[in-house]
Amino acid sequence: MKPADETLLQTPYFKVVRENGYFIIKEPQAVNGVVAVPTLADGRLMLANLKRRAIGGMSLEFPRGAIDAAESPRDAAARELLEETGWQAREVKDLGLLHSNTSLIASAVAVCQVLIDDQTAGNTDGEVDALLWVTRQELMSLIASGKITDGHTLSAAMLLLASESI
Repeated sequence: MKPADETLLQTPYFKVVRENGYFIIKEPQAVNGVVAVPTLADGRLMLANLKRRAIGGMSLEFPRGAIDAAESPRDAAARELLEETGWQAREVKDLGLLHSNTSLIASAVAVCQVLIDDQTAGNTDGEVDALLWVTRQELMSLIASGKITDGHTLSAAMLLLASESI
């Protein structure tokens, strides 16, 4: 006998359902989040250092966040960059999609490269403690040394490097 499909938890942000015996997290939109890969004209990349309560410590990441209803991933990437870092986007390019956990989370996350010019940062939402500018080689060293462990940032770095190699 097939297990019944049911909603186990409903919140304003997501629901947890059981479908065919599997637990799945469903969010309001098929592409529910965005990762911004901030890039200066000289190629350096911006990373944000911020406290992540779920892991009980600091995390070095590309800026990211939710996509608002009726907002495009590109617009969300520019908005998240501005909110978290105070930096304005000059141009935004799509790099692709990532799935955080294909066995548990139904929605995808968009990855966008956000081109920025040297500028003075404006006000932020206070979420980010510090910004770090790195070359692609320094990014790879941070990944190899285990200083970057955030799955969204690791996936976004791979999408960026892959897009540049073709």
